[in-house]
Amino acid sequence: MVLSILVLAGSATAFYFSLQPKGDTSKIVVNGRDYTWEGLFQRFTPVRFTANGGTYSGVRLSDIINDTGLDDREGHRYKVTGADGYQKEFSWGDLLNGYLVREGKKTIFPGLTKSFWVRDVVWIEVV
Repeated sequence: MVLSILVLAGSATAFYFSLQPKGDTSKIVVNGRDYTWEGLFQRFTPVRFTANGGTYSGVRLSDIINDTGLDDREGHRYKVTGADGYQKEFSWGDLLNGYLVREGKKTIFPGLTKSFWVRDVVWIEVV
């Protein structure tokens, strides 16, 4: 009985720590270019928008991709990765309606479900 409790407690602890962010959340790498979170909000003008009944302020993902100098943006897909390893892939059309917000350092896509919102974003990769 005691052994079962210890195994269960150890498993719960391992699960908890597996959910903790593992990447450096002070910066974000976009198409190989490093940005700090504060730098993003200084370089790009935040806009107010609504999603899922809430009002947010964030920078447009399309502005950030445009800043990297990528050609043929419509011909690529974009993988957004959080510090915990959670990833979602988007088309250029999706990114045109997506934002990065300070709170939670996450993406918000007003036209998509919350399952597409990636928190603690550390990487946006062009695929």
